[in-house]
Amino acid sequence: MHRCWLGRFSLTMHSHFFLSECNPRLRRSATGLVFLLILIGGIRGNCVYGEEKPASIPRPLYPLPRYDEDWSFLIDPSLRNDFWDSVKFLRLSTDGSVFLSLGGEIRETYERFHNTNFGLSPQDPDGYLLQRYLLHLDFHARSHFRFFGELGASLENGRTGGPRPVIDENKLDVHQGFLDISFGKPQSNSSLTIRPGRQEIALGSGRMVALREGPNVPLGFDGIRVTLRRAAWRFDGLATRPVQSKPGVFDDLPQHDFAFWGVYATHPLRVRASTSALDLYYLGLDRKRATYNQGSSRETRHTVGTRLLGQHRAWSYDGEAIYQFGTFGSGTISAWRLAADNAYTLSTVRWRPRLGFAADVASGDRDPANADLQTFNALFQSGNYSGRAQILGPANTIRLEPFLGLSFSEHLTFSTGWGFYWRQSINDGLYGIAGNLIVPSNGVKDRYEGSRPIAQIDWQITRHLSAHVNGIYVFNGLFEERSVRGTSSLSYISPWMTYRF
Repeated sequence: MHRCWLGRFSLTMHSHFFLSECNPRLRRSATGLVFLLILIGGIRGNCVYGEEKPASIPRPLYPLPRYDEDWSFLIDPSLRNDFWDSVKFLRLSTDGSVFLSLGGEIRETYERFHNTNFGLSPQDPDGYLLQRYLLHLDFHARSHFRFFGELGASLENGRTGGPRPVIDENKLDVHQGFLDISFGKPQSNSSLTIRPGRQEIALGSGRMVALREGPNVPLGFDGIRVTLRRAAWRFDGLATRPVQSKPGVFDDLPQHDFAFWGVYATHPLRVRASTSALDLYYLGLDRKRATYNQGSSRETRHTVGTRLLGQHRAWSYDGEAIYQFGTFGSGTISAWRLAADNAYTLSTVRWRPRLGFAADVASGDRDPANADLQTFNALFQSGNYSGRAQILGPANTIRLEPFLGLSFSEHLTFSTGWGFYWRQSINDGLYGIAGNLIVPSNGVKDRYEGSRPIAQIDWQITRHLSAHVNGIYVFNGLFEERSVRGTSSLSYISPWMTYRF
């Protein structure tokens, strides 16, 4: 048996990691990865051919989603001080109101699980490599018309059993391609933007709709989004279908058996020393076939929710209450979720410790023999619910997690937490981030599901290049062992590097 180990993960300007004693397929990919990281690591964030220029304006990091970037300020040549500025603003009219911007991303990830999927899937002692490549163009014609297009390629190398469906491999496809038709000015108190086409969507906290940033293949939607800004309010209306990711070339199509729509509103609040915001939303989905612990059937689900978030001096808070209703087969749906993340930052202490506590409770089905369904559906939840490994999703769960964050510098941070999990209903199973049933209840009455210490290091080496390491260890409770003869533990390690321009 080959033994693969992660040798030196050197976080220097020429950051690299190498894999030795690996299977040949993984070693070939690793060799290419080393040269790639050495190449991109040598390009400084505010440097042109090695000669630094003083920054004339603050340069923020690249936002997610990438279509939120605005490079129109580069109409002033004196503000160009970055290697990539020559392609971030390509003037197409004399007054600069028509311009083109180019950008992209390279992400290289190593992942290794021990006791994959509670020991139920084939083991992968060598681990595997995931590669993501994105390239976009952003065309602006004055303030009323825009086209954003993005190609994506996601590749997998060395995984036992090959790539996982949907999330690991998509050789080449149109990830995004949409038009923006705007009335009024987005910066004003009144504007309307109509966005038809393929697009990423993220709303609010990400507890219901978020970018699929953790997995190798990002998520897109085909449909229309309408954004209205009126006074201090912002309203987003959606009518879409999720894109079905397939592993081939230009073969991704919208899921015609899955519709997703809704309205999301947000309004800032200011009370004395506090800054906060209120979100209100309605989201709907219709799936011809959905599977839960009680079985499979057609699901029509409506979600209403409210979120309050803000900052009061050193305290930050983010709370959300959600209720769902609808139909599942011949039964009705009645499900709920309550979540809160609170933290306190010790700004006068070295490394600015951020102490926090997260509590998240999502309902589970009370009786699988009854046609009615109480299992919560988190729709397109972000993967940070149970860490980058995305072992568990927020359905039929109680999660309590203290956490700590440290800022060693402006660019180097460390975060850790220890999550404890229980089943909300002992008659329902465990579900993944995508709402897929992972472990059925099988009549097992143990409520405690396990605990998971997790840690992550993030280093923003330059504006373009970042390095990260994430690790998690899972102490499983008796439920998994008694239900499906799962293992008592599971672990995950993943270093990755991202280059954006």
